[in-house]
Amino acid sequence: MEQGIAARLRMYRQAAGLTQGELAGRIGANTQQIHRYETGAGRIPAAQLFQIATALALPLAAFFEAPPDTPPPEDTLMRDTRIVAALLRELSKQERQAVIKLVEAMARPR
Repeated sequence: MEQGIAARLRMYRQAAGLTQGELAGRIGANTQQIHRYETGAGRIPAAQLFQIATALALPLAAFFEAPPDTPPPEDTLMRDTRIVAALLRELSKQERQAVIKLVEAMARPR
């Protein structure tokens, strides 16, 4: 069960577009703790799991439900959007505009 929670934690953190350090900062932990939690090397205390769920805007039950490798279909687009948004933040304004033009061209009907 602990490995399932660990995998879900990693999936939900990535879907939120957060690094381990950013999540750690939100809950008053350190990056190494989040790494241990995600790899299953450390057990997540219930109070800490509640803080993580709150930081990720998730219900606590999300860590105990669906298999970690199968996010609900309606969350897939949101996850992808958050990942792309996080990547776009690292680009210059000019690079972001080029990516937007590329996606617009790809989205046009053929």
